[in-house]
Amino acid sequence: MNAFALGGDVYLDGVPTGPLAGLTFAAKDVFDVAGYVTGAGNPDWRRLAEPAKHTAWAVSTLLESGARLVGKTHTDELTRGIFGDNSHYGTPDNPRAPGHVPGGSSSGSAAAVAGGLCSMALGTDTAGSTRVPASFCGVFGLRPTLGVIPMDGVLSQSNTFDTVGLLADDPEILARMGEALLRKKIKDVRPAQVVVLEDAMEASDPAVAAAIEAVLPRIKDAVAPIVRGRKVSPVPLADWVEHQNAIQGREAWDRFGEWINNSNPRFGFEVADNFLRGSRVSQRTLSAARGFRLRAKRWVQEALEGNAVLVLPTTPVTAPPVHSPRSVMWEIRHRIVSLTTIAGMAGCPQISLPLCTVGGLPVGLSLIGPRGSDAMLLAAAQRIGKA
Repeated sequence: MNAFALGGDVYLDGVPTGPLAGLTFAAKDVFDVAGYVTGAGNPDWRRLAEPAKHTAWAVSTLLESGARLVGKTHTDELTRGIFGDNSHYGTPDNPRAPGHVPGGSSSGSAAAVAGGLCSMALGTDTAGSTRVPASFCGVFGLRPTLGVIPMDGVLSQSNTFDTVGLLADDPEILARMGEALLRKKIKDVRPAQVVVLEDAMEASDPAVAAAIEAVLPRIKDAVAPIVRGRKVSPVPLADWVEHQNAIQGREAWDRFGEWINNSNPRFGFEVADNFLRGSRVSQRTLSAARGFRLRAKRWVQEALEGNAVLVLPTTPVTAPPVHSPRSVMWEIRHRIVSLTTIAGMAGCPQISLPLCTVGGLPVGLSLIGPRGSDAMLLAAAQRIGKA
């Protein structure tokens, strides 16, 4: 499936006993494992990097909980992509949508889970890098509350957006993984209501919106009563994207710019373009974007009032075909980020549930909760799975 990275044959046994004993996991090739090079999806980064001295906190925690590491997985270059196509190492197969991209940048992790190569997998999520592959590959994916899971030992591009991401094909396994990484028990706590984000539905393909509508009765039964007629944003969601891109792009340039200047690395076109645009973000533009983010946080918090969770399509489209024209992919990327930026701007947790298909292709339904409600979202996924 081309899910595992070059040099990704890293096998470590977990402790003999523990809550995750008997389960296997893979880790995106941005998580350090002591003694191994973190390749980050780019051959020049791999060539110039030294073997890691310490193992990432999330990897160590899963090992200490009894799970076995079975390899490191492909990623878009330095996590700067959303489709999973890597110009150096190819595109991992999408086991549940053959011939279509798996989504990225946690592409290999989602493909490995969907293909049954491991019980669960670690990814990261900046602008959708766990949620998008979860949607495209038809698996469960959690973007946790910003900062709730330590990023120690993880290659980060944007410190105000980056989170560890969780992927599994079974909600019970995802919940057990969550208990280990969140360091808390998953209790059967429910929200008071589920608010349908009408602006997110309107921004999606009609067939995707119809698929979400069709499963809302399941959400009502397993989660909470449905509330209609609300929008999260007083401005078009498309307007959020330029502000997300400004902050993320500038932070990514601040993180990697010196290395790029000194190393002149090889990049795919889209990755190179992302870095160039990030390098040109002015302080005035950055300040305006940060101001917008404060307003966006308030809008999301207002939508979540009354012990609510928000429901929306994870992605407004199904997975595009592999080798689609770059101009087409760029437009799709903009549309995807217009939905993924809602939780990202607010730092809220979001879980993607593989409940829908459109034309035989998976598409996720997402729940967004208030900051710190990760366990509640995992419990909701468990109930939906049992139903």
